[in-house]
Order: sequence, then structure tokens, then C-alpha cells
Amino acid sequence: MSERLRGTSRRFVGFAIVLGWSLLAGSAGAQEVIQLPAEDEWLAADFEEVYRVGSVAGEEWEQFVRIASLDFDGAGNLHVLDGQASRVVVVAPDGSRLREYGRAGDGPGEFRAANQIVVMADGQAMVFDREHSAFHIFDPGGQVVRTVRMPGGGLMTNMPDLDLAGTGDFVIPNGSVGSVSLNLLAGLETDEPGRHSRPVTRLSLSGDEVATDTIAQAWMAPPAQTAQRRASNGVVWLGSEALALAPSLFVGALPGGGVAFSDSSAYGIRVTGSEGAILRILTRPFRPQPVTDRVREAERKRQLRLEEEYASDASRRAAGVSERIGAMMGRVLESRRELVETMEFNEEVPVVRGVQTGWGGTIWVQRGGDDPLSDGPIDVLTAAGRYLGSYPAGASAIPSAFGPNGLAAFIERDEFDVEMVVVRRLPPAVR
Repeated sequence: MSERLRGTSRRFVGFAIVLGWSLLAGSAGAQEVIQLPAEDEWLAADFEEVYRVGSVAGEEWEQFVRIASLDFDGAGNLHVLDGQASRVVVVAPDGSRLREYGRAGDGPGEFRAANQIVVMADGQAMVFDREHSAFHIFDPGGQVVRTVRMPGGGLMTNMPDLDLAGTGDFVIPNGSVGSVSLNLLAGLETDEPGRHSRPVTRLSLSGDEVATDTIAQAWMAPPAQTAQRRASNGVVWLGSEALALAPSLFVGALPGGGVAFSDSSAYGIRVTGSEGAILRILTRPFRPQPVTDRVREAERKRQLRLEEEYASDASRRAAGVSERIGAMMGRVLESRRELVETMEFNEEVPVVRGVQTGWGGTIWVQRGGDDPLSDGPIDVLTAAGRYLGSYPAGASAIPSAFGPNGLAAFIERDEFDVEMVVVRRLPPAVR
């Protein structure tokens, strides 16, 4: 299963007394159901390569440390956020360096842990920094304009992939936002057990503080536990723990202000209008696979590996925070590993593993493979309910970013395991 698209399948619903995650909630209704064909029509992934950047043998500007996020502007320039190097590199349509912006630091336009970027057609960029818990807004020339902070004294917010909603100042998180508040870290805040629903939300960046607008209500699997739970190191989780392999919420923005989202174990892509009403549900007759003992063991190993990677990253970031906050982070990371060992599972492995939307409004759907935890084919649909075809398993990944005139950026690794960006041009039929 693609970890870049899926992220972690475990969601901690509720809060820890020293650290926790606030998750979005809601429910979805059904309208017109369009049954798409059961038989796959295979597409050839022979995309024209436009350029590639990121080789260790290349120029200094294109030697990325860790590509956190990227996005195109309307002129076809690609903005690459290097999270480790705390900079954004703008690559022109011919693959040359256009400019750079951003740097490490604590001031406006300076990054500590920038992990998401979304770029408007005119080149204005919005970069989210999870440790600042804020968006840095840059003008088309790369000059910082202002900072928009998360509400409630947020600290170390986890912002998932972002899509631009129309041409305004709205962005749409591709999944739930996790945030830690300053009050929570001080032990002054509790929360009711997590609800079994979540909203699909737009974030408005027009003011000094992020404002939210609920587009639609999405379903969320019931939690594994509803009582508080104490880890062996004393960390107490209030609320509930989500089932492992429960369906994730995947969201993609559509032209005109609507969205396409998936929220269940079955194959059902919900398409909304600009006001959030569900216009149609696109389905294919693929059934979720059951969760077996072998699947449980494989998922525990995968989760422990992800926790180790997360812990390594957190340890690096903790070097820049106070000793007290660093100790809190360490305790919670330890408790997270303990929860992996004892986690409860959803009964089914979801069919849909990722959803992204193209520049022209196509919907790309990553399905699971024959092995329950592997990636399978990628379907390409239209919001109106047409099935355009599927790319066979392993033939292509879903692009990490879509651009104008069929441009699509893929994050790949070379023979030295170094990240690079390959920009290709998609055929007109799937744009």
C-alpha cells in the first residue's frame, strides 16, 4: 500500500493527557449511485517525460534532502518543498531553476518543520509548518506576505496533503488534521470520547487565523475503545483508539468548488457540488478483503517501522524545543509503540487506498492489490461518472502533483535511494 498516499492507517481518536490528536468528525448521505464497469480497461502508462531534477550528480540547487510536498502553478512552474533543507525550489517548465524562497528560522516565512505546500494559479504559495502550526503565505515572487496561524494555540499540528479549492484562499486537507494545543500540553484540557464521524473541511487563509468551513459529512468507523487507557509509562489516552485498517478519509478538490472523497471500506467515491451536497456516488463492484491473522501481523510490523521512522524524526525536531516538551514527546512516542502492539483491527481491508484529483477534474483512485496490504491498479474516473480506464498494478503511481497542460510530477528514488522529481505529461484522455 502506498505510504505516501495512505500515511498511517491508525488514527488516535481523542486525546492524551500529555499529547494528543484532534480529529475531524461528521457523516455522509447518499444520492445518485453510478455503477461503473466491473471489468478493467487497461491504459498504457507511457507518459512523455518532460524533465527530472534531484540527482546527486546534478547541480547543487537540485540536490534535495527530503521532498515533503510539491505543487504546480498556472504557468507550469513546479514548487518543490524540501522539508529538511527548509526551502522551496521553483523549477521552470524546461527543468531549470527559477528561484528559491523560505529558510530555516522562527520568523515570518521561515520554517522549522514545513511539510505541505499548495500553490495558486498566479504563483502565490501557502506553506504549512507543523511546528509553527501556521501557514506562511508567499507572493508569486517568493516574498513572504503574512502568516496565518491555527486557532486555539495549536502546537505541532499535523497537516495532511492539501488541495487548492477553486481560485480563492481555501485549501482542503486530504484527511483529518491532527493538532496539539498548548492547553492540552499543560494538562488543562480534556475532550469527550471521539465521535464516529468526521467533516470534509475547507480551510480559509484570508485572515490572521485559519477559519474552517464544513463541506460535507463523512463516515468514520466506530472506535476500538471508548474508555480512557493508561500506557505502562503513565501516559493516559482519553477518548478512544481507532481500529487499525479502518478506512481513511481521502479528499480531492474539483474544479468549481466541489470535492471527491472516499470514507468507507467499499469502493464508493462521493462527488459533491460547491455547496457540499452529494451529487453522486461512483462505485465499482470490488469487495473488501477480510483481515486475517497474517494481515494483522504484517500490519503490526509495518506500523512499528513507521513509528520508528516517526520517532527518529521527532527526536531530531525535539533538539530545538525545551527539555520539558522533549520529554513529553518521548513519553508519547513510547506509548504509541505500545499501542501498536495491542491495537485492535477493522474486520475488512478497505478497497480504496488513495484518491487524488487532476488539474482538469479527473479522479484517480488507488485500489488495493491481490495481497491485502499491497497496491493494485489505479482507476481514472470523471466527476460526471465516466470510467476512463485503469493503470495496471506497478505500471504507475498516482502523481504527487498535477499541473496545467497535462503536467504531472512523480517523486521517485534513484539507484542510490536519493529522492528525485520526474515531471511527465499525461495524455489528454486522463487529464
